[in-house]
Amino acid sequence: MTITDASTLSREELAGMIQFTLVRPDATRDEIIHHVELCAKYTFNAAMIPMCWVELTREILKGTGVRTATAISFGLGNETVAGKAALIQECRSLGADEVDYQPNMGFYLSGMYDEFRDESVELLKVAGDMVLKPMFEMGYLKNEDEQKHAAKLLDEAGVPWIKNSSGTGPHRAPATPENIRLLRETVSERCRVKASGGIKGYRQSLALIEAGAELLGTSKGVEIIYGLEAAESAY
Repeated sequence: MTITDASTLSREELAGMIQFTLVRPDATRDEIIHHVELCAKYTFNAAMIPMCWVELTREILKGTGVRTATAISFGLGNETVAGKAALIQECRSLGADEVDYQPNMGFYLSGMYDEFRDESVELLKVAGDMVLKPMFEMGYLKNEDEQKHAAKLLDEAGVPWIKNSSGTGPHRAPATPENIRLLRETVSERCRVKASGGIKGYRQSLALIEAGAELLGTSKGVEIIYGLEAAESAY
């Protein structure tokens, strides 16, 4: 579903489209608690936090309706399928509602298209009813034809969501209306689009939503819902 005029969204509706993110490797327990409490206060769609804090986050968010989300393989994605499956199973055991994961871009760049697609097929089996979202690294691909082809392979695998980028790594592709629109026009209606990487302000967020994003992954969630233009953000 594409919203043609995102400026009509209320603060609460906009918050419901934001996965408020704190995934810094040096984030402390107190910082995580504060972050998750903000998620509950503003009723963001989800608290996106490192895997080791999933159980703590679930406890804080109990009864709020805010989801617990985490991620694996940031910026790499070159673990074996079995290794990723084990991480996803652990996330599920901890009680995560959603996991964003890095598909193996090396497979795609090697022309191993079946392996690239089938990795996600296998991971979806392990996830069961837990939501999986591949952090598709558009910045690793040379042109739109490759970007569309790789996105279609992930869609064929059955992923319910696709992201433009992890927001990290040597070739991160910041979220732009152009790459979000490309994804929205490429994948099936069943597959939804999440924008991530460098989302730092209100106007940018509206443009991404109007381009077809149904979720935004950002560390600037509070600034965005108050209509502010935040400082530069890596994520």
